[in-house]
Amino acid sequence: MNKDFKLKLKEHCKEIVVQKIKSAEEAMNSAQNSANAETRSTAGDKHDTARAMAHLEKEKMGEQLSQNLQLLRVMEELKETDAKTVGPGSLVVTNVGMYYLSISLGQVKFENQMVFVISTQSPIGRLFVGKSKEEEVMFNGRKFIIKEVI
Repeated sequence: MNKDFKLKLKEHCKEIVVQKIKSAEEAMNSAQNSANAETRSTAGDKHDTARAMAHLEKEKMGEQLSQNLQLLRVMEELKETDAKTVGPGSLVVTNVGMYYLSISLGQVKFENQMVFVISTQSPIGRLFVGKSKEEEVMFNGRKFIIKEVI
């Protein structure tokens, strides 16, 4: 692994978040259209229930949109460093797998590699922060040996 891989991974993660933003926007528009269509109906209680459901769906998608916009901001604000210790933006290669400390996206397949994209606030992320190459952390009874910090 090298710095170029990490930069491409960062862009890939940003693309994932942008797709989530687009999906949330489309779902909000769909919910709004459903609510608007229900205002033309005169079905009484059924009409009110359908409008309320559409409104709740729109609110839920609005929250998702807000969360994803925040994730995108975090990704864009990540600084590239040559630090030898783990911190935000680090790609940590261990004996168990690779961990990219940025935002919580979970397991991401990138260039035929599985990478855990995690926050520095996640339980394992907190353990990695401040560590260096060849240091170890224990998580869920498992030993993680840091082979490389990029």
